[in-house]
Amino acid sequence: YLEVEVCRHGLVFRQRFENGGIPATPVGIFDSTEEKVGEINETTQLVLDKRDIATALEVNGKKVKIAPYPKQDTGTTFKFRPNREWFSKDMDWQLPAKNVPWDAERLDTRFRQISHLYSGVHIEFKDKRQSPPFEHEYFSKNGLVDYINYLNDGLGTLHKPILFKEKVQIDAESGKSKETVEIEIAIQYAGEETQIYSFVNAIPTPLGGTHVAAFKAGLTKAVKQFATSKKLIKGEDDIRGDDALLGLTAIIKVTMTGTPQFLSQTKESLTSPEVHGPVFSTVYNDMIDYLEKNMPVGRLIVNQAVAAARGREAAATARKLVIRKSAMDAGEFVLGKLADVQRRGGNPSVPLDHTALYLVEGDSAGGSCKQGRDSRYHAILPLRGKIPNVEKMNINEILKNREIAAIVAAVGTGVGADCDVTQIRYGRISVLVDADVDGSHIATLLATLFWRTMRPIIEAGRFFIARPPLYMVRNTKTKETRYAYSDDERKDIEKQFGANNFSVQRYKGLGEMNPEQLRETVFVVPGSAQSRARKRSGKENGKASVKADGAAARTNGHSDSAAAASPAVVAASQAERLLTVDDFAQRDVRMVIDDVHRTRTLIEQLMGADVGPRKEWLMKVDWTAEE
Repeated sequence: YLEVEVCRHGLVFRQRFENGGIPATPVGIFDSTEEKVGEINETTQLVLDKRDIATALEVNGKKVKIAPYPKQDTGTTFKFRPNREWFSKDMDWQLPAKNVPWDAERLDTRFRQISHLYSGVHIEFKDKRQSPPFEHEYFSKNGLVDYINYLNDGLGTLHKPILFKEKVQIDAESGKSKETVEIEIAIQYAGEETQIYSFVNAIPTPLGGTHVAAFKAGLTKAVKQFATSKKLIKGEDDIRGDDALLGLTAIIKVTMTGTPQFLSQTKESLTSPEVHGPVFSTVYNDMIDYLEKNMPVGRLIVNQAVAAARGREAAATARKLVIRKSAMDAGEFVLGKLADVQRRGGNPSVPLDHTALYLVEGDSAGGSCKQGRDSRYHAILPLRGKIPNVEKMNINEILKNREIAAIVAAVGTGVGADCDVTQIRYGRISVLVDADVDGSHIATLLATLFWRTMRPIIEAGRFFIARPPLYMVRNTKTKETRYAYSDDERKDIEKQFGANNFSVQRYKGLGEMNPEQLRETVFVVPGSAQSRARKRSGKENGKASVKADGAAARTNGHSDSAAAASPAVVAASQAERLLTVDDFAQRDVRMVIDDVHRTRTLIEQLMGADVGPRKEWLMKVDWTAEE
């Protein structure tokens, strides 16, 4: 339902809508007694005094006195509850009549964005599901400048935030009127990563689009022209777009009176061509003007871009040497370890999106997995021991590690700036480890590896953590076997089987599962009768079944690789959505980036070289909560 309350004239006007927007009640009028005193229709009129407060209602010519609120409060309140039937059946929503599974972390990110996009707006967020309730107020006085300071907190900054503002009149598509495009952009160079957050009419566009492409082109041209005119670069130096953007944090806010055009219904990428010109000219002109008036800052920005260009060329040369050597070293190594999917002419014998590469902990577990898989769909790459923590290493050091080189060779996308997700050799990458502390550590190290070196794979929604079962529960009378993924699920199954009618096997590691058990729980064949039967069983058996994660990969901010909504990233993102819940083991958890800033901060905090923030987090973390 949706309930709307409007406070005006010392009264409350309330209406309720149910089932897709159908009014369940007429607009009711309530006074300070909280009693309904009338309804809005053609026979009802308000009698107002000099203070614009209602003192009576006139209905069919008869006046009825009312008790208005003593203070003339104004404002609109919305109360609503989503209807369960409009959401995915695989979504974890156990009590739709009582409990809505709101994602507090995602709401926190969104409220923070809105408070910065619209300075002066107060947002109060209360989550009463927690004990004690979580409460936070979001407010920004300086808008995008405050947002930049929040994103770059703790990073070494080159200068104070730079703010561009412009309002442009453009011809409407009809040609008979004018439309307005308001542009507000804040930028600051800090750290070593490129972060671009873009919004159109407050809608996040994580895949960028025309406004982001125009911003990057305008900024690059301004920096290059300034560097050339001031003779700050030598003839052999060539500043490219990636060089001018290295270390840049930017927030792009575009407000249009016309209707924005997006790439798809998810509104992740703007395609409106009329935005490109105004954004480009605003960024180019304002950036040139700023650099001319702030020469010291201009030199710092140019020096960083030149250093990035030289580093890019040196790194490319070194990377080619390392990759060539790694490929030679890893070639036979990978061939000896990788159990690949069946291929014809280099391509999988089934659709790419139906294939998965499993990175498996240990050679012994890898042996069972190779026997339990279906070679048309599942590839197995056993890993020996733990890979190093790459958050503390540069790309050349990373590629020298033999296990990492094998992963890179098997995945096929390349790494770093060369990572091209359209070249991926599998529809998804899944980490399959033991359900213990060591397994969790290995999964964390692998997630950090993909975040640092192959992030477009995560952004395309193709990186997963597989979840093998913890228990096998067998009914000793009927011989029925079920799998449990938690203690609660195990207890539910035991209760259904009845006392003394079951036996339980606890899986301490993948090595304890035989090929048949792995085939039943992890290596589901896409679209198979087995998969459909398991899903039907899930509807019958509740928690004992395997449920889908079903979350789409989204980013509220994006790295430079995704910022311009390149065809490669968009194509990969669209391809990812073709997967259905039947395609793979439904317990797999997709790694989702809801907030790039928060993800980057957490990884640096937990995996970085600085011990202080990690120790502080360990001392304060609530181990009973989701964190």
